[in-house]
Amino acid sequence: MSKSIVLFDMDGTLTKPRAPIQENMIVAIANLLESSEVGIVTGSDSDYVFQQCKSLFENKYIDKTNLHLYPCNGTKVFKWSIEAGSYEEVYSISMIEELGQDAYNSILSSCLEYQACIATIHHLPYTGTFLHYRGSMLNWCPIGRSAGIDQREVWIKEDSHYKLREHFHRLLVRDINKAGIQATVALGGSTSFDIYPNGWDKTYVTRHLDSYGMTFVGDKCTGTGNDKTLYDLLQPADSYETKNPEMTISLIDSIIEKSMT
Repeated sequence: MSKSIVLFDMDGTLTKPRAPIQENMIVAIANLLESSEVGIVTGSDSDYVFQQCKSLFENKYIDKTNLHLYPCNGTKVFKWSIEAGSYEEVYSISMIEELGQDAYNSILSSCLEYQACIATIHHLPYTGTFLHYRGSMLNWCPIGRSAGIDQREVWIKEDSHYKLREHFHRLLVRDINKAGIQATVALGGSTSFDIYPNGWDKTYVTRHLDSYGMTFVGDKCTGTGNDKTLYDLLQPADSYETKNPEMTISLIDSIIEKSMT
């Protein structure tokens, strides 16, 4: 019998966007770990995972040897080391090495051009840095990666009205295709874009899990959302779309119940 693992997106699934994980979610994950391994697969880099889920990793009732971290869509892997008493990176790859420096520079130039365009036309509370190279992907957050919840809400309302991410997604895809670059643009969370080599979407995590039966829960499972590829791969029986962390807890209860039948 194969081992089982339940994979979760982070923002919008385990936590509210950029918010700390809540105690009721920690309890739900602890219960799930009694019957299955658990993985967090997110477009975010490891720093954000450790920051948002700090109380999860510090909880003494959590079996961290069976709780695995897959930042940057699984192009990085962190596992708990009993010897070190901490999570250790055991796998990583490089976007620049895969695509080449010229291709990366071309993508970067497009993001900078469109950032200037947005900032000129839309007078929003921009803050912090806008671009983050995560080794295996480039993240572009037009409102600024240091934006607080209130600032992000302003962006979300502007985006909803003017379809900003939809528009600039099309432009980025056009530029990348015109340049002959083998890269994908996906919507990350509620405010940003994730850009990475083709095939380095969330289905990449399955390359580490050949011997596992997999289940996935995410919230951006349609259109250009960054959960869609993994959600579609594991359809129809083993993927679930959630709308918020509260719904995720209900889905965890259902997954536990299903595993007992």
